[in-house]
Amino acid sequence: MSKKILVIEDTDEVRENIAEILENEGFMVFQAENGDLGIAKAISTQPDLILCDIMMPGKDGYEVLKELRKNILTSTTPFIFLTAKNAREDLRQGMILGADDYISKPFTIDELIDSVNTRLKKAEEFRKKSEARLEEITRAMGFPITSVIEQPLRAIIGFSHMVMTEYPNLEKPEIAELMSLVYRAGMKLNKIVKKTMMFYHLEALAYKNDELEELKLSHCNDPSDVIRNISTRVAQLYNRKNDLFLLGDANPTLQIPCQYLQTIVEEIVENALLYSPVLSMVKVVWGLDRNNFVVSVSDEGIGMSQQQIASIGAFTQFNPEYNQQEGIGLGLTLVKKILSLFGGELQLKSSAGIGTTLKVSLPVQI
Repeated sequence: MSKKILVIEDTDEVRENIAEILENEGFMVFQAENGDLGIAKAISTQPDLILCDIMMPGKDGYEVLKELRKNILTSTTPFIFLTAKNAREDLRQGMILGADDYISKPFTIDELIDSVNTRLKKAEEFRKKSEARLEEITRAMGFPITSVIEQPLRAIIGFSHMVMTEYPNLEKPEIAELMSLVYRAGMKLNKIVKKTMMFYHLEALAYKNDELEELKLSHCNDPSDVIRNISTRVAQLYNRKNDLFLLGDANPTLQIPCQYLQTIVEEIVENALLYSPVLSMVKVVWGLDRNNFVVSVSDEGIGMSQQQIASIGAFTQFNPEYNQQEGIGLGLTLVKKILSLFGGELQLKSSAGIGTTLKVSLPVQI
């Protein structure tokens, strides 16, 4: 398919000459004789590149560029200014506003074609790199996030639609029950979104050395309180407070912000509760081991095979038939990523049908 180019130029002869040259090269060309028409045509045609004169009556080229950069449809469209020879101030201001290039008048046919082709090639290279990065992230996640959110989203839509269409025939207790199901599905969806955002945050943090080093200056001074509070809260959410056994009194300062310790504890305790039967014990034990603070969470659940342990990855959910209503297979990946960023370690011992023990080690502030 031919690339689309928009030419915004108030001088008819110049505009038509440019259009003829580009059409002879196989481009599809749109024309606009002033800034307002140029903005409208850019949004309606969404060209692959825009050529725009600077000095025009009404909106000049700078104003056109400002407007187009504000619109999501044209915010990244390659933009080349047509400017007078040696107009340095024009060039400086244009580049500040986000122009990709400029062509000085008068220009030759070769100069015009070379400039257009160069900018189109760079835009295509950027597009391919962006698509490759998106594919890389998708592979890292295991499978598209849409399949993870489909179940709670379908529940929200289905139950709310039932209330909307059937409410004259429903009793108050029935409406309350349906809205309770909507609420629970919404809370699950909220959890999925938060975990996914944390996943991307940790992915990005690995490449932001300055931000990571600044975070490492923050410490957690009350890890025992964090463990007790988070473990109890998670157990209450699953109506299993009586199944929870807590043991530990060591309370050193850890070389990790408390918010990340909270995420670690929440994920490993939730994992134990999800994959163990009600009325079975979940033990959370913590203490010091030399210069490390160790948190151990053990359950009497379904366990994992060695192959499953080796396959832990983002959105890899094991034994989904065991508990189809909870779990998105992301928790242990978050734990591993946090520990790798803050110098910690994760050990996992499990036997299928017997149970699992997760042991987290974190460095202590000396």
